[in-house]
Amino acid sequence: MILLADPWLHNLDPFAIQIGGFVGDVLNGGIRWYGLSYLAGFVLGFLLIKRVLRVGLSPLKPEQAADLVVTLAISIVIGGRLGYVLFYRPGLIIEFTNSLPWWGVLKINQGGMASHGGMLGGIAGCMFFAWRQRVHPAHLLDLMAFAAPPGLMMGRIANFINGELIGRECPSDFPLAVQFPQEIADTWDPERIDQLQAFARSQGMPMLDKYQLTEVAAHQVQSGDPAWTTLLSQMLTPRYPSQLFAGLTEGVLVFIVLAVLYRKAVKPGLIGGWFCTVYAVARVINELFRRPDAQFIKDDHMPIITQGQLLSLGLLVLGVTTIALALRSKQQKLGGWMRQSQDN
Repeated sequence: MILLADPWLHNLDPFAIQIGGFVGDVLNGGIRWYGLSYLAGFVLGFLLIKRVLRVGLSPLKPEQAADLVVTLAISIVIGGRLGYVLFYRPGLIIEFTNSLPWWGVLKINQGGMASHGGMLGGIAGCMFFAWRQRVHPAHLLDLMAFAAPPGLMMGRIANFINGELIGRECPSDFPLAVQFPQEIADTWDPERIDQLQAFARSQGMPMLDKYQLTEVAAHQVQSGDPAWTTLLSQMLTPRYPSQLFAGLTEGVLVFIVLAVLYRKAVKPGLIGGWFCTVYAVARVINELFRRPDAQFIKDDHMPIITQGQLLSLGLLVLGVTTIALALRSKQQKLGGWMRQSQDN
């Protein structure tokens, strides 16, 4: 998809390993790249935290890295999902159906995780682990912050593979322009929905809602169906690959900044504060390329400030405050990923 003359119609399969196939309006299960990305992120986080505990200054032992990462994994996943529901789709709390997964909160096909919620969940996990191990929570926040960017990068790549969190409209001659089938569910165009419904019915498919219709369209394109491919390539809008922009800035860029700052031991909380600050700035910029969630768009008018930007501004204030408090702290310097002496 590099330097294409025309927009590329997204046709990546979200399944690394698929069990079964597409039956009626239900896509059978399997192992998704999304889940593998979370696993890879936690493994990379584990290796980074273990490196700090092995060569840096810390009251924790290297063998405690696994316990910390497991605690953070659980808290981040719970926080990320609850954050998405509370920040973006609160109506899911009272949405119940007669079919799996029964409760709207569990409908990850209608939106998955919120990074800000995951951060809050991670903070809660750090607090719990610090209480259990009797260590300074700010030091654990530094460890989590240092380990988080690779996971964020992997998550954004998985978002791109899934074709979710689509970008804003871009010029059709933009070298990296992409057409995402997810646009069907994210944008409400009754005329287009009716056209796709009619086409699906002509293919012998049952009546589908817009989420099922999106899954059908994406699956048919992934399978190389020429009729669906032609129809969608004429219908869908060229968009920025905002997920990849986010992966580079929120993941790679943030990690480079933290890796430079965390070469040696620092006052507890300093790395966590810098993570919040740099991530918040990157996220505010990235939101200029990412399409806001449908519920925040009124009559096709984009909000002046998106929900992601609003949450990031709060994160920015938290980050700057944390940096200031860390610099004034009298606590012993801790951490550092480069080997150092105990008298640092």
